[in-house]
Amino acid sequence: MIQSTQNGFEIAEEEMDRIHADTAQGEQSIAVQIDMKRWAQKEGLWPHEPYNDIIVLHAIARGWLQEYNDGMEIVY
Repeated sequence: MIQSTQNGFEIAEEEMDRIHADTAQGEQSIAVQIDMKRWAQKEGLWPHEPYNDIIVLHAIARGWLQEYNDGMEIVY
């Protein structure tokens, strides 16, 4: 389908969707959220603990929050 822009140009609807793209959640983010929820349920935190606390506790449990690590280093 062809649409006209405000400037009078004709452009395909698919191209308009690309120009005005919405944000989308990635697969890795979804996988981490699923893992975090399962972990929180197993630990008895879900759904009573505040979500931000669950995020921090999950990161600590996975070893993602480490002293002297600002997230920019590559940890081997």
